[in-house]
Amino acid sequence: MKRVLVTGGGGHLGLNLLPRLAAAGWQVRAMGPHPPGSDAAPPVGVEWVTGSVLDPRQLHEAMEDCDAVVHLAARVTLWRRDPAAWQLNTRGPALVAAEARRRGIRMVHCSSIHALDCSTGGVITETTPLAGAGRPLYDRSKAVGQRAVLAEAARGLDAVICLPTGIIGPVDHGSRVNSLILAAARGRRTATLAGGFDWVDVRDVAAGIAVALDWGRSGRSYLLSGIRAQLVTVMSLGAVLAGRPPLRLALPLEWARPLAPLGEAVGSRLGTDVFTPATLGALADNPAVSSRRAREELGLLPRPLAMTVRDLLNSAGIETVA
Repeated sequence: MKRVLVTGGGGHLGLNLLPRLAAAGWQVRAMGPHPPGSDAAPPVGVEWVTGSVLDPRQLHEAMEDCDAVVHLAARVTLWRRDPAAWQLNTRGPALVAAEARRRGIRMVHCSSIHALDCSTGGVITETTPLAGAGRPLYDRSKAVGQRAVLAEAARGLDAVICLPTGIIGPVDHGSRVNSLILAAARGRRTATLAGGFDWVDVRDVAAGIAVALDWGRSGRSYLLSGIRAQLVTVMSLGAVLAGRPPLRLALPLEWARPLAPLGEAVGSRLGTDVFTPATLGALADNPAVSSRRAREELGLLPRPLAMTVRDLLNSAGIETVA
């Protein structure tokens, strides 16, 4: 059996990917700053290594005897300044890619649609330019990380890059949009923002990465997209599936934009970044995304949005009516 190291294995995507890789016959070693809690423990048979991808020694030891590495470790941030996120999202991919190249093993790097400049208009594809100056910090950090992987690929690294869109779905571990869906399902009738995004089931992203590990073409990138929908639509699905009326009020982005800097200032004191200029920017982009390459080469087949939301609710113990 071949062994694969999964960095960031204790996150939302990681905990969906680990059992899939194990079921596909891989010996799985997961790496993170600390093991998941008892309610989200890695599956039986997965080896856990405590460590940081930013520590070259720990990374070297974790990758020992591995035939491949899947790099998930990242930090999603909507702040204008976030040194920890910038460090993890830029230096992390560079260190993992360099170590994988030295060992001569395959690397699958989980980037993000945010690494691309989603403000360009038109349909977003793998050839869309990477995010640059003027884009939010998270977008720029993911672009820098992806460039680091591409630089190692130019030096001989066998690398495949996957770029998921907005990840939602079970099992919930406090992600922003999942939390909004669950709040609507539990009856919270707060106003939300207009605008939308492309939402993809975490299990479909895990499937795409697993296939890319075995069959992805070296040097290729793959957009893993799902369904494009307004944020209020996604939240309303949660409410309706829980037997509640849909949400009616979505604050226009142009009304909310002047308040966003204040929202970031208040949020910094409360420890939440759900209402910042970067939040509004992502919803205003509302990108149309093509996953044609992933469909044709990886067999990506996104499941219906209603199925994703229903399964999210059920995983959180919320009974659904359909």
